[in-house]
This record gives sequence, C-alpha cells and structure tokens, in this order.
Amino acid sequence: MFDLRQSLVVGFQSSGAFFVSTFLFGLMFGIAAAASGLEHWQALLMSASVFSASAQFASIEYWQHPLPLGTIALSVFLISTRNILLGMSMTHHFDDHGTRRKLIWMFLLNDPGVVTALRLNQPVDKLGYITGYGISLMASWLLSTWAGLHLVGVLSSRYTEPMDFAGPLVLATMMVLFAKGSGASPVPWIVTGLAALVLNEMGVPVYLVLPLSVASGAVSALKFRGQST
Repeated sequence: MFDLRQSLVVGFQSSGAFFVSTFLFGLMFGIAAAASGLEHWQALLMSASVFSASAQFASIEYWQHPLPLGTIALSVFLISTRNILLGMSMTHHFDDHGTRRKLIWMFLLNDPGVVTALRLNQPVDKLGYITGYGISLMASWLLSTWAGLHLVGVLSSRYTEPMDFAGPLVLATMMVLFAKGSGASPVPWIVTGLAALVLNEMGVPVYLVLPLSVASGAVSALKFRGQST
C-alpha cells in the first residue's frame, strides 16, 4: 500500500493525458473570458477558485452589467451537482484522514482523478492520488487560462468572436456525455435547450432564461416518466 505522499506522486504522474486536454480547455476559456470582457485578474481568480470548465463557461455566458448573480449561482449549482455523487463515491476511502486533508481534496476535486482512482489496480491512497491528480490539472488550468488571456492580444477579432460559442459547445458536449452515460432519456435535455433558445429569441431577461428553461425540462421529464410507467 502506497502512503499518502507516494500516492500523491503517482496521481501527479498519471495525469499526463488530461493535463494536455485541460490545457486546451483552459486556453479556450482564457480567450472566451477576455472576449466577454473579464479582466485578467477576474478570469484567473475564477479559474483558481472555481476550477470547473463547465461552470466557468456557463458563468461567462451571463457576464454583463448588471451581473445576474442569481442566474450565475443557479447555473453553477446545477452543473456542479455531479460533485455530490463524486463525493459519495469516495467518502468511505477517506475515513483515515482528517478534516484538513479532506478540505484540500475537495478544493482539488476533479472528475478524471476520481474515475481513474476507482479503476486503479495499484494499492494507492485514494485521497493522495486524487490530490496529486488535481494539483497537476490545477497547474494546467491556471497556466492555460493565463496563456489564453494573453493570446487574445495576438489574435484579431475575427478569430476571437467565434469563441463566444465555446461555452455552449462545452456545456452541450458534457450534457450529451452525461445523458449517454446515465442511460436517461435525452428528451428533457432537448426541451431545456430549445426552451432556452426560444426564450432568448423572445427577449426574456437573461436572469429568467435559465430557471424557466430548466423548469420546462423538469416538467417534460416528469411527463415523460409518467407516460413510461
């Protein structure tokens, strides 16, 4: 059985492939954040404190004055609910660790680290492994965000304007993967997306688009479930 420090090193070394993919997403986020009007320190602070590509892309979609804080909070909460399942799947592996170590793990929580740790055959300390994995991905995320922010100054507007679609594309990709992996019906997701598009075209205030579209998806899910039982 590897101890905490050895497991941390193993986790760090195992993250190579996801270090690269995280860097690419962070580069996209940095460019999109700058194109959306975020200051460099705001984007870097968001990457350091939130550490979630899907949540951060969702946030910058609503970045305008005045900030719709309620809508941003709700969107980030809905996207981040998967962390509840990640925490539940790992909690029994952390019984021998104190609160401080668990808090550090929560801050560096990352999906690929958890999935890889659960499938790993090596006798590693799961908390140390995922923490090492998270340190690597956090470094990649911060470096790529910084690089993306500074890359905007080199690119012309015709290259940065299409990055407005980066957020929706990332969210749509994650939604498709989630629906495919869970085996659930894609109907509620489709209804939610269509409702958001229609509401946006109707000129509904941005802070109402998200809750109304989510409510539409929830209603369709309940109706679809009722018909299938």
